[in-house]
Amino acid sequence: MGTPTIATIVFPARDFEAGVTAWTSVFGTGPAFSSSGQETPPGEADFAVFKTPDIEIGLTSLPWVDEPLVFIDADDIEQKRRELIAAGATALGEVADGSLAEIGTAPITNGDAETGVVEVPGARLAVVRLADGNVLGLRQALPVAW
Repeated sequence: MGTPTIATIVFPARDFEAGVTAWTSVFGTGPAFSSSGQETPPGEADFAVFKTPDIEIGLTSLPWVDEPLVFIDADDIEQKRRELIAAGATALGEVADGSLAEIGTAPITNGDAETGVVEVPGARLAVVRLADGNVLGLRQALPVAW
């Protein structure tokens, strides 16, 4: 197994408009993607992605986590998820209020009910809580035209 590659870092943006404005000033341009499927003015989406050739920075107004969430690339998200669970990780999924919960403790409302894997434009995503309590995201890239 090679060294994991950081694919995306998702930051919580409870004030979504302020988050998009701040990161637009960092990148010098608006998001490459927003949850509406096109670049939109700040405040019109609850998820935005800023892209560079090497990494994506995501913003979400959903209460997934209260700190940045790092996603690593996975060629096979199902296999990587199983490996991490075998090593003591706990599978998480998105529940009705937009937060993350351990699979089996609450109904999963976004993604596969058994795995928590979510399909978004250009990727499949999963989240686990590692044995040390830290949360890690997995991202399997899918073809998409930005």
